[in-house]
Amino acid sequence: MEAIYERPQDYDLEHEGDDEDIRFYTELVTRLRPRRVLELASGSGRVTIPLAHLAPVLDFSVVGVEIAPAMREEAERKRGDLESEAARRLSFVEGDLRTWQGDRPFDLIIAPCSSLAHLLSLDDQLMAWRRAYANLAGGGRFVADLTMPNLAVYAESMQTPPRTTVEIDIDTRHPATGVRMLRYKTTRYLPHEQRAAIRFLYDKFLEDAPADRYVSDFDCHVYYPREVELLFRCTGFHVEACYGDYNRRALRSTSRQLIVVGRRSE
Repeated sequence: MEAIYERPQDYDLEHEGDDEDIRFYTELVTRLRPRRVLELASGSGRVTIPLAHLAPVLDFSVVGVEIAPAMREEAERKRGDLESEAARRLSFVEGDLRTWQGDRPFDLIIAPCSSLAHLLSLDDQLMAWRRAYANLAGGGRFVADLTMPNLAVYAESMQTPPRTTVEIDIDTRHPATGVRMLRYKTTRYLPHEQRAAIRFLYDKFLEDAPADRYVSDFDCHVYYPREVELLFRCTGFHVEACYGDYNRRALRSTSRQLIVVGRRSE
């Protein structure tokens, strides 16, 4: 378990103002009008909670599946702050996205924020895609949201000797407390495993207190577009759409995100 998942408040702080994907998913449920929505690896509820605000208006329910206890606890705390009808339509459960099975099928399953990158082996990936298929109703959709490979950074890390540039990729401040967080990042690409070994270094600056510094290591699978499409096809899905970012433009060389929507047969 990465260190950041033991610190849900820090996780929310590093995503402060990062709402492009939230707008994408709220627009998606508005357009598709599902009755039941499942978020895989729902974390602290960053995406699930905004969806719950819409649930009474659009008449759907939301389930968030999360394996990390600290993240589930924070999500439940946020659920307690919702209006009663929104809270009633939202639930969080402990589960592994490779194996969790709901008691009833869902119309829409989403996996935001590159959560599927935690699946390092092909066996784990196939398990997750097949489980999503099993949890969907006929005609239901599964949305895989992944970060596109940063080929320039990967190429640099493959030099001899390897070079891993330290970059500041987040500099954010909590709007209420003023706590500032800097996140530094190094990346080493292992092409024979199609894996990126990423080291996140966090500096959190608190007023009148020493800086809080820690490291969170993240080994992630690097997905490429044709590979993701093949995972959908091999597990029974029809690929309905493939987007390059959150405003649903076509995939292109400058895309930061890879969003693939697979549909289960009726």
